[in-house]
Amino acid sequence: MFVSRLAGPLLTGLSLAASAPGALAQAPVPEEAKAAMAPLGWLAGRWTGEATYQTPEGTKVLQQTEEVRAVLEGALLVVEGTGREFADGETGAVVFRAFGVLSAGDEPGTYRFAAWQGGSFVDADAEVAEEGTFTWGFETPDGGEVRYVIDRPEPDVWHEAGSYLAPGQDAWRPFFEMTLRRDAAENAR
Repeated sequence: MFVSRLAGPLLTGLSLAASAPGALAQAPVPEEAKAAMAPLGWLAGRWTGEATYQTPEGTKVLQQTEEVRAVLEGALLVVEGTGREFADGETGAVVFRAFGVLSAGDEPGTYRFAAWQGGSFVDADAEVAEEGTFTWGFETPDGGEVRYVIDRPEPDVWHEAGSYLAPGQDAWRPFFEMTLRRDAAENAR
């Protein structure tokens, strides 16, 4: 019974979509989108290292892994981050998981970073400076701002620092930093 109630609207929707010129045609990935993402192509690969972040109880250390894949012919970067407890040289339980999709924005020179972590979603603005530094950030519910700056101090090193600007303040407060190295298997490619 349920299926028969859906059949009419479903068939109507399919026939309307099929009648629209090019509605079901596959469009190639625009060259502009691939070119816009080229400065960030160095992020593709598997990265590991140490991350530190500030909590009310003090500084915490993580063993951080970032896996970045270029998809749609390089027009998107898919980022998956995992942080594990790290103490006395031992890696422990997962305490941080995040997923993001980085793309070129609608206007030339702009970027979007959609990210999910801990049940929360942000649609962040991002930019790439001429020297290759990548900055992304977003407003917080309390009216503050979060900013992350990613740079490459040497060829196979990813450095990222996060800071917070409280509402009504003019000084950014650092709360996160990580230095990752491209996995040796990635270097062999």
